[in-house]
Amino acid sequence: MHQVQNFRANFSQDEVVDTTSDNLTDYTVGSTELHDIDSTVRNLCFVWENGRRAFFNYAYLVSVDLVIADNLNEILLYFSGHIVTLKGYQLSPLFDLLFDHSLKMIRVSNPRYKVDGQTQISLVTEILLKSE
Repeated sequence: MHQVQNFRANFSQDEVVDTTSDNLTDYTVGSTELHDIDSTVRNLCFVWENGRRAFFNYAYLVSVDLVIADNLNEILLYFSGHIVTLKGYQLSPLFDLLFDHSLKMIRVSNPRYKVDGQTQISLVTEILLKSE
């Protein structure tokens, strides 16, 4: 074991203050999860209903396009080498979270859980992944 790993502070346990507990940890908004505030690695994970998962680093996100329609909205995420299409309802708040690179995970939800008049929570009903 390296000497640094054997390092012991000369403080008693009573004097040790945990400064990491004041930071926000992972939290969720609807069917999405957000990154920690101090997180340096920014990946975006997509989860399908059948359990399939894929993640991409925000560094490879080139652009995002929001298409608002009367019924279903679409968000097109252009990563280098892939295009991810999100279909669902009320996707404008999701677009804003993508703009800030704060989203960590997006899960597909069954459209039968859509509530009429729902205005705040985004509901992703389909994720399409296409290689360029």
